[in-house]
Amino acid sequence: MIPEPQKHTLEEIKAERSTAIKAACAEAITGGFDADVLGRGSLHYTLTEIQQRDLQTQYAAVQAGATEALWHDSSRVTHEVYTTTQFMELFQRGYAYIISCKIRSDWLEQLAHDLADADKLTEAAAVDWDTELPEGYQTQCDAQIAAMLGGGNE
Repeated sequence: MIPEPQKHTLEEIKAERSTAIKAACAEAITGGFDADVLGRGSLHYTLTEIQQRDLQTQYAAVQAGATEALWHDSSRVTHEVYTTTQFMELFQRGYAYIISCKIRSDWLEQLAHDLADADKLTEAAAVDWDTELPEGYQTQCDAQIAAMLGGGNE
């Protein structure tokens, strides 16, 4: 006899989707972003947990008066000198990227929870990082990102 597929409860689906979406968000953040802050074309910057801490440390040094910062894109092993202007642009873009990912994650979780609460368990279980947010959710997501970034995002 073939066993029936196990049905997941509303709370199990919510918990599983929250865990999966948070993991995907962390992966997206560590995967990084592209930016042209050196005037040499777009470069890719990963944001591992260590790099995020290092970015904060360099930011604090610049805020304390450092005139240069050492950093590197993903194509380099060694660091190179960034002017404070270049580094601050990189920092702002990295910060905007992290905030955008985290807020998107929140709204994807909210969507999964709302679908589950509406007894749309199959749809809720399908929500993942690549899910397009419905217009109302996307509008609120964009507004929160803009508010966190002082009115604009990049």
